[in-house]
Amino acid sequence: MVVPAVLPQAVVTVDDSGNARIAVENIGHQAIDHPDEPIGRDELGAVLAVIAEQIGGPVRVEVREPDRSRYADILQPRPLEPREAPEPSEPALTGAGFLPDETVLVAVVVTTTQAQPDGTASLSALPPMARSGGEVILFGRASGRVVQRQLPTAPVARKRRWWRR
Repeated sequence: MVVPAVLPQAVVTVDDSGNARIAVENIGHQAIDHPDEPIGRDELGAVLAVIAEQIGGPVRVEVREPDRSRYADILQPRPLEPREAPEPSEPALTGAGFLPDETVLVAVVVTTTQAQPDGTASLSALPPMARSGGEVILFGRASGRVVQRQLPTAPVARKRRWWRR
């Protein structure tokens, strides 16, 4: 695992009642999910582990106690568990008419442009990467065979919420 020169920091401030608030310093990371409400000490480890997993690397955790004492540590995200190879399934995209063992280029359409009256086409800027539901083109390098397909639409991910117990 590569450790960045400056680690993202999670500052935990514990109040007199034992509840804690977490502030995440988001260096180069957007939308780190952490609770806005105070959490109990019993939930603190699990919440910090999720934050480290969302960041995808080590996090410097500083805990500030009500008596003004402080301690800090580096929290590593859980290592990824090895997964078994998935069972063979239906291909996500299929095209026919290519030559045997031919190299087939896969192009994901991220934008379109209109040709000029003289037959030229150009882009003024590079487009962002494709999203689900876009278009894919399979192109046989030797045969010149072109197959055009729509990508399946992926479900929208829901944002994780924290609930107090």
